[in-house]
Parts: sequence; structure tokens; C-alpha cells
Amino acid sequence: MSSSTSEKNYLPEFFLACLGYFLFVSQDAIVKYIAEDYQITQIIFVNSWFALIPIILYTQTLNGWKKLKGANFKVHFFRSLTMALAVFFAYTGFYLMPMVTMYSIVFLTPLLITIGSVFFLNEVVRWKRFSAIIFGLIGTLISINPFGASIDPYTFIALLCPVCAAASYLIVRKYGHQESIFSFVIYGKILMILFSGVFIIFSFKVMDFNDLALNAISGIFRGTAMILVINAARHLPGAIFGSVIYVQIFAGVIIGYLVFGEIPTINNYIGNSIIIASGLYIVMREMKLKKNIVTSTARHPTIPIKKD
Repeated sequence: MSSSTSEKNYLPEFFLACLGYFLFVSQDAIVKYIAEDYQITQIIFVNSWFALIPIILYTQTLNGWKKLKGANFKVHFFRSLTMALAVFFAYTGFYLMPMVTMYSIVFLTPLLITIGSVFFLNEVVRWKRFSAIIFGLIGTLISINPFGASIDPYTFIALLCPVCAAASYLIVRKYGHQESIFSFVIYGKILMILFSGVFIIFSFKVMDFNDLALNAISGIFRGTAMILVINAARHLPGAIFGSVIYVQIFAGVIIGYLVFGEIPTINNYIGNSIIIASGLYIVMREMKLKKNIVTSTARHPTIPIKKD
């Protein structure tokens, strides 16, 4: 009886996590759609302002303002800077490449975090996890097909996304354990606005109403998705939460096909299957070793979240 009750209690968080990641994919699609007419930095700037709306409401509802005091600005600055770069390269990749291919690249992030944890956090990674990392890298290579006759030169730009994202997450792991969730989401968005705002001074273009509305919706989607994923991470068992992130690949395939007419290749199917398998293996290993799986996800927010 208790088992079924426990499983039932996980269903709302499970579906909210799925919804959160679907909203992430939806905002990626909106960015891809409007990026033809506007600079990526301007899209990030506008997007971040509107992402603040659900984040402020979330902070207000849970009375999180008092937890912003005493935050380590240096941690937030460098974490937000590397995340801003990751978002820039991600949006650029989504605009220039098929969505399913870009998600293959995005999902290098957990693998790079695992590698980086060896060098920067002195974590011990044994041969089984390294084998999973190698298989994940092979899966990515198969999906993006770098040895094909028509390699996309933008792949190299897109690859900077998981590198910067992994750097951001490693900063959080090493220096951000005393910071609150609220300080990450509030200061993170404010600094994102400041970083992107520096560049739009030189490249600002007035948006028509429809494009502004779409960019606003993408920002609200992003802010809402962050909140949904944060709450799911706090309540779901790590094995379930770590598995839900792969909803993005499937959603990317569906939206990419329906909206942009992108048809996944055989390489995409094979490569992403390998990526998912290797990622899930790492999830299960970290759960077995009682690692904090929340800090190993492929999307925001990778914050050391305390379980309830």
C-alpha cells in the first residue's frame, strides 16, 4: 500500500518535470524562429527580462527574498557569465542547426561535467563511468556525423555550449553549496540581462509586436520551466529526475519536424540512443554512489538542491 502511495505521490512532480523540459524545448524553438531577424544577444536580453516574471512570483510566493542576503557575488558573477556564454552558443546552434542535432550536442554537458569533476573537484571516476562517457561521446559523433561529406561548420560553434555550461555547473559544485536556489535564479537572470545588454547597445533592432510577443513568451516559458524543474528535482528520486531530462530529445524531434520540417537522420536516431543509454547509466551509477544527481543535468538549473 505504501509503495503504491509513494509512486502516486511522484506522478505530479514527474509530469511537471516533463512539462518543464518541454517548455525549455518550446522556447528553443521560438528562439530558432525569430533569430533570423535579430541578434542572439538581443533575444537573450528580452527573453531574460520576461523570464524574471515567473521567477519573481516564485520567490515572492515562497518568501525567498531574505535568502538573497549574504550571497557570494563572485560565485554568481562567474557562474552567470559562463552560463550566458552557454546560452548564447546554444541559441546560435539552435538557429543554425537542426534541433535534434543540437540536442545531441547539448547532452554532452553531463559527460563533460563528469570529466571536469575529476580535474577540478578531485572526484574519483572509475572505468565503468569513463566507459559510459566514451560511449556518450561516440553517440554524439554519430549524431552530428562530423566525417560526413557535408559537415556543418557551425557544429564547432555549437560545441562551445556544453563546454561553457559544464564550466558553469562546476563552479556551482565547487563554490556554490552555501548559496540558495533563490539567489541563483534571481541574480543569475539579472546578470544575464547585464551581460547581454552590453552587446545590444551596438546591435539593437526594434522588434515588431509579434516578434516581441514571441520573445516574451519564450522568456516566460524559460522562467516557468526553471521553477518546474527545480521543484521536481527537490521531490523526485534522482533516478527518475535524471531520466526525465531526455524528454528534450524527443520533444526536439517532434517540434523540429512539425514546425521546421526537420527530419532526423539515421545517425541522429542511433547517436541519440547511445547518448541516452550512456547518460542513464551515469545517472544510475551516481545514485548508487549517492551523488547529487541534480547537479548533473543537461539543462538549467544545475544547483545543489536539498531534498525535502
